[in-house]
Amino acid sequence: MYQVMMVEDDARAADDLCALIARYGAEQHIEFKVARSENAVPLIKSHRTYDLVFMDIDLPGINGMEAAELLRTYDPTVPLIFVTNLAQYAVRGYQVDALDFIVKPVSYYHFSMRMDKAMRAIARNRREHVTVSTRSGLRVVPCAEIVYVETQAHDLIYRLAGSADEEPLRMRGSLSALEKELAGGPFVRISSSCLVNMDHVRSMQAGEVRMDDGSVLYASRAKKKAVLDTFADYLGGSI
Repeated sequence: MYQVMMVEDDARAADDLCALIARYGAEQHIEFKVARSENAVPLIKSHRTYDLVFMDIDLPGINGMEAAELLRTYDPTVPLIFVTNLAQYAVRGYQVDALDFIVKPVSYYHFSMRMDKAMRAIARNRREHVTVSTRSGLRVVPCAEIVYVETQAHDLIYRLAGSADEEPLRMRGSLSALEKELAGGPFVRISSSCLVNMDHVRSMQAGEVRMDDGSVLYASRAKKKAVLDTFADYLGGSI
């Protein structure tokens, strides 16, 4: 399921856009859950992340461009599509890294082309980033920066590259669920409580895994052979 946020103060326009999203989902066999708001304040205040955001520009209070600038301060990667009758703002949209523009009234043909583009961006984001919910708010973390993730009680502890002097990121979560989310990337589960990024492994010997940040981790006896095989395959047999 994909989480979509629609910020549109015209109820009729919002209904029309919801119908287009539903049609696209039915044709592509994709499930979308759409949240709607008549202004941008709930989106910006909540700092909640979504898979895709549709934003009108001519909004009450904070306009769409201002809202997009604030959105980018905590989520630099979410695909953002402006749906507006103010086509003259198109150039400014690139300053907030908008994925595209759709000018009202919206035809399904133009909408579906933008959605194809958005789905490619979403797939790329899901491979390249994870969203970590910390005490101080949501943070979008590039997968390449994750050295390893371990569990403590019911929390996930994210150790990030270049942050040896900082507190690691901590959030409630399941390591098994995170493993599935990161499937297809350079990650391997070395024990029931630790998932490592193979791009950050310096060496592995007799179950001892040395990371490039100086951490020393240990593969469980049950997983040792599978981990060694995975490393060997990943590095082309160079281990």
